[in-house]
Amino acid sequence: MNPVSENSIRVLVVDDHFFTRLGLSAALNLESDIGVIAEAASGQDAIDLFAEHRPDVAVLDGHLPDMHGTDVAREIVRRFECARLLIFSVEETEEDIHRAVNAGVRGYLPKNAPRPDLIQAVRTVAAGRRYFPQPLLGKLNDRRSHASLSIRELEVLQGMAKGWPNKMIAAEMGVSTETVKTFVARILGKLEAEDRIQAVMTALDRGLLKR
Repeated sequence: MNPVSENSIRVLVVDDHFFTRLGLSAALNLESDIGVIAEAASGQDAIDLFAEHRPDVAVLDGHLPDMHGTDVAREIVRRFECARLLIFSVEETEEDIHRAVNAGVRGYLPKNAPRPDLIQAVRTVAAGRRYFPQPLLGKLNDRRSHASLSIRELEVLQGMAKGWPNKMIAAEMGVSTETVKTFVARILGKLEAEDRIQAVMTALDRGLLKR
């Protein structure tokens, strides 16, 4: 790491791809008021390094090999309530953003964002404010207007996505076929879908299911 001045915004960069970390660090270190103090390639390393260095901002990849970025954020915020975290991810569905906000992140930025947006996001989050580009705010508002699915409903939805009939889903979950049928009806209603295929497609678009 380059020497970081006392007044710089101290940043922890977290990404499992070496060249992405290298690029992020280089982009941030070009700024006179920002300095990368540590890098992590996994969720657990991110948590440990955050505890060790207490950075002003942590820039987290949304998907790490051992933990999802939102789970990393949730654990850091649980241990350090005032942590200032920015998700920098290719995942940007309404569900991804909703989960990140619930985990306590202060900002969210797509990985295809230009460098000036990244710099602005880091400075904004470091100042204690929130940073969500307008398109992502729109998705977040859309998510707030949609009914949430329960854990069991999500399990049934995953079975539907695999093309399983109700009987197979019931056997997998250890419940009756009638119970699964009830769950399916609730899922169709919440997703405003006419059939199972439309429900799965809607769930994929919203980020409830991953392709």
